[in-house]
Amino acid sequence: MPSIPVANLDTSIAFYVKTLGFNLVFQNGDAFAIVSRNGVEIGLPSAVAHDVTPGAGKCYIKVKGITHLYTGYCSKGVTILHKLKTESYGMKEFQIADPDGNEINFGEPEL
Repeated sequence: MPSIPVANLDTSIAFYVKTLGFNLVFQNGDAFAIVSRNGVEIGLPSAVAHDVTPGAGKCYIKVKGITHLYTGYCSKGVTILHKLKTESYGMKEFQIADPDGNEINFGEPEL
């Protein structure tokens, strides 16, 4: 499970749940939370509680239906860092940033 350090846990939970479509599956006060979508879990440690730098997180999530996911995130105004593109190594990918600047890559093998 990747951990994505966040400045404000409530703000981040709202973004991951309402904007990215994850579900909140665990929360420990204002220190830590876990969100989940389609079997993928992401930990959200509070920067203050865990002495980590918000925005320093990066992860790569393999998905199915990447075009639909990309279109949905674009329509919700998610910050797109790398537009949907099929790479030379056979993965169709895009990259977003959460409110703290953490980078999340999504990829699907191109058939």
